[in-house]
Amino acid sequence: MNRDDQSQQTLQFVRQLAEQALSRSAGAPLTAGNQVELLYDSAQNFPAWENALAASQDSIFIEMYIFANDQFGVKIRDILINKAKSGIQICLLYDWLGSWRAHLFRFFTPLILAGAEVRAYHPPSLGDGLSMLGRNHRKMIIVDRRELFVAGLCISASWQGKPEKGLAPWRDTGLALRGPLLAQALAAFADSWASCGAPLEARWLQAAQTEPCGETAARLIATTPSTARMMRLDLLVASFARHTLWLTDAYFMATSLYLSALKQAALDGVDVRLLVPRSSDIRWIGTVSRTQYRPLLEAGVRVFEWDGPMIHAKTAVADGRWARIGSTNLNLSSWLVNRELDIALEDATLAAQLAERFLQDLENATEIVLKQQRKRTVPTPVRQEKRRRGSPKEMALSGASAAARQAARLGDMLGAVVHGSRSVESSEAPAFLSIGVALCLLALAVGYFPWLVAAPLALLLASAGLSIVARSLSLYRAKRRKKQQLRQALPNARQDETPPTDIQ
Repeated sequence: MNRDDQSQQTLQFVRQLAEQALSRSAGAPLTAGNQVELLYDSAQNFPAWENALAASQDSIFIEMYIFANDQFGVKIRDILINKAKSGIQICLLYDWLGSWRAHLFRFFTPLILAGAEVRAYHPPSLGDGLSMLGRNHRKMIIVDRRELFVAGLCISASWQGKPEKGLAPWRDTGLALRGPLLAQALAAFADSWASCGAPLEARWLQAAQTEPCGETAARLIATTPSTARMMRLDLLVASFARHTLWLTDAYFMATSLYLSALKQAALDGVDVRLLVPRSSDIRWIGTVSRTQYRPLLEAGVRVFEWDGPMIHAKTAVADGRWARIGSTNLNLSSWLVNRELDIALEDATLAAQLAERFLQDLENATEIVLKQQRKRTVPTPVRQEKRRRGSPKEMALSGASAAARQAARLGDMLGAVVHGSRSVESSEAPAFLSIGVALCLLALAVGYFPWLVAAPLALLLASAGLSIVARSLSLYRAKRRKKQQLRQALPNARQDETPPTDIQ
């Protein structure tokens, strides 16, 4: 065997190892032959959902964190009601916490009366104990067991903004998919459905299309509590990336392990960029996120804050060949506690489209930088030739025109007008101040009103205790039923026995 053959075999072996590592980390095989279309914001996602639902002929399965009682929610509900009345199988699973207003105001009652099956994920129950902390954060729609929609968007008019008040729509990303991956999507939905009641009938688990219909290879990562599938995959991708790793995340509160992976990638010459909201719908998460900027910046990671009302996308693109779209945020809740659903794409064309959109998003973002006098020297990377240079379009982000536009809109300090960026001090100082003041106020409140801590702790312990007792009683009942069944079976078995015949 010559050296070229040995090199080819080694390369093939390494590729097989990488594929095996990705499959085992994600708990999902790579499935080829899918047709995928990227959908951006409510302007593309919502009409695609409406058209597919209105044209459905067989079944509709929806797993949704928020199904809001608002204009868009009513519109989707009415479509589902009409379809249910026409005999189409409708199964809706919504999260109780995410859709609590709709739940309390019986928003889904007309849909149930029309014949649809509707279930709430984890409504308050003493029997659930601490498992109630886990939510169903998925955003998935399956139409006719033939077409799949996965996104960061929920069924809510919040994503459409408020044009009458000058508020732009939220920035978010989703996709539409057809092909063999539908079988895994149906299995993921069926697993969630069974966690809230009787299992889905077997006939609904057969995908209408199993033959390849496209050229995209993809994985469906269906995270369930404590499996950490997406966390393992995110860590692996951060380790595998060689050129670029561009991340968009709505609620960034990464673990030290993931922060270390991003820093090591940047120190090794990978162009790591992170785009997060500046104005979040959950303010305290944005505050905590800003406390993690400095170590990333010092390692060479570039951090950007979105200048619009809200960026809610959860996407990643690595080396222009791998991309991820779905519901998982880069935080412990998504990684370890919730039910999440993401699609990982291994397709250069789609990854390039997502990378181009990322660069467009940076044009509406402000880069967070270290002050020059405090900026630490970043060690020379192993792959010097791969240090970030940026195209002219990317370099324009720091231009005076972009900075002036951002400063005029946001009222940033003078430095932003000059440099098109904002120092990390201006972001982390208010964040640390807010956290410090909140802790001091909490300490005062607990000092004067100890029950503020004692009552929730007692409730939590009581809930956990009752949950364990309920589980124990359930096991005892099952054991007693089994004994009774055995006792009933023994006499019957004895009566059925034929007495032995004496041999003369």
